[in-house]
Amino acid sequence: MKFFASALTALAISSPTIAADWDGLSVPADAGAGNIWQLQDNVSDDFNYSAPANGKSQAFYDRWAEGFINAWQGPGLTDYHNPNSRVENGQLVIQATRKPNTDQVYTGAIHSNDSVQYPVYIETRVKIMDQVLANAVWMLSSDSTEEIDIVEAYGSSRPDQTWFAERMHLAHHVFIRDPFQDYQPQDMGAWYSDGRLWREQYSRVGVYWRDPWHLEYYIDGQLVRTVSGTDMIDPYGYTNGTGLSKPMQIIIDAEDQDWRSDNGILATDAELADSSKNQFYVDWVRVYKPVPADDNNDDSDVTVSFDFDSFYATGKEGDAVAGDTVTGFNPSGNGNINFNTLGDWAEYSFNIPEAGDYRLELDTASTVTSGIGADLQIDDIYIGQIRMQATGGWENYQTFSLSNNLTIGAGAHILRVQSSGSAPWQWNGDKIRLIKVGDSTGNNGGNDGGNDNGQQTQVITLEAENFTSTGGTYDGFQTYTQNGVTAINYNQRGDYGEYTLSVPSGGNYIFSAVVATPETGAAMALSLNGNALLNLDVPSTGSWSHFSTISAANAVTLPAGTHTLRITSAGNTSNTWEWNADSFEFSPQ
Repeated sequence: MKFFASALTALAISSPTIAADWDGLSVPADAGAGNIWQLQDNVSDDFNYSAPANGKSQAFYDRWAEGFINAWQGPGLTDYHNPNSRVENGQLVIQATRKPNTDQVYTGAIHSNDSVQYPVYIETRVKIMDQVLANAVWMLSSDSTEEIDIVEAYGSSRPDQTWFAERMHLAHHVFIRDPFQDYQPQDMGAWYSDGRLWREQYSRVGVYWRDPWHLEYYIDGQLVRTVSGTDMIDPYGYTNGTGLSKPMQIIIDAEDQDWRSDNGILATDAELADSSKNQFYVDWVRVYKPVPADDNNDDSDVTVSFDFDSFYATGKEGDAVAGDTVTGFNPSGNGNINFNTLGDWAEYSFNIPEAGDYRLELDTASTVTSGIGADLQIDDIYIGQIRMQATGGWENYQTFSLSNNLTIGAGAHILRVQSSGSAPWQWNGDKIRLIKVGDSTGNNGGNDGGNDNGQQTQVITLEAENFTSTGGTYDGFQTYTQNGVTAINYNQRGDYGEYTLSVPSGGNYIFSAVVATPETGAAMALSLNGNALLNLDVPSTGSWSHFSTISAANAVTLPAGTHTLRITSAGNTSNTWEWNADSFEFSPQ
């Protein structure tokens, strides 16, 4: 993807390694104790240059060669054809066309000049073509006896090809060449599916080749498959006990595979002539090796960054907007999204390499002068809203940040971004970033109420009668004292109280309340700074004076700082009376 901000453009000019498209995108695999990941620049490429179909360019030839690693012209009806690969608009394009006057298929193929060998992590970001052909990013030893597939996918939109179009084949091969024998795992786990159609979006696919007997497969930064041990890597001894041990070259191509074409699954002339269907896009390939960590290395500036079009799900909440023909976020190329209207949303998977406090940034562009923004959730927990402004153009991107830093634990997470505000038409999006700004000051998933620095995360208690304002159906919450207990009562559906909530340490908290009610169907709804936080059913305690503690099943994330908490009666009792309350509490998870 291309950078639009001038500062980032300057970085791209000065150093392709520093300003690569994957900058700040953490390696999801574990480098091992005492190690960090080191980029292998000789076999990594963000394709931010031009290389025409004929003649290519020196930037291309620095890392790649055209064709296969030997004189082989490909499987089945494939005929590798050098002009069917090119680099343009920041992407490698592998094209498939009909070889004139034959039933064969011209496809592009390239391979790395240098080989790689375990331990190594290889990842690529790709968009599959709409064809019955295989789209592949893979590795092969020079003697063609050991193979690791990174991407192998079949994206055809034909109705009888849906099963394949929904799957990414995550596998490896070991061979004996004479007489020919081929082993690859046959378990259904090799056919990964999460509901997406791989032709409809860009996806990150990676393999950690840890050692000869262990492979890990990652999709969009999440571990989805592990293949380990003799029984899975080489159960028949084809490698004579060495496993996947040989150096391999990286290959990127498209193929007519004979197990498909021999069974009548053939690319048609019309499909091969359709430029909207015959191109396999590779945004980048990056390769890392684990190396001993430098004791002086400062990793406090960890950045996790990804493109707005790298979502795995998208949709819309609310009514359609006139003129918007796209449901949800629309990929517009170069990592951007457009046709974004109020209520459009998308979900992204990302991996945090280390726990800490992070600043969340969105790079957006809009000509709309007011009423634009984004509601944000992480792991189904509302974390806040970013309000945006006009930037002077739909491609004039500026950075907007969440006002509060987030305390996030290490590991895989899901981010949901939804357009919010009052304007029907909203903004275009380019980049999403989470930038580490410090060590964790809150607890992230532990059970000791502390954080990584040994600081104690405090229980936050609010007395129900200490509201700063109230209102609603029955003039809001009413204060009373009985048997030495001061609480609130005369609470009907729609009544609310607002409280000043001071959070000394951001983190994940469990909400609880001390309540009393003889009613069935009572509930409360919480919002933070005007944004929904959680809903909680209030079961009957038997009477208005029999208080009991109830707790939410899931934690909420509270950013450090001072906030406005609103608690509203929100049940469906038969007579609209809801609950009395003595106190509310947020306890660190």
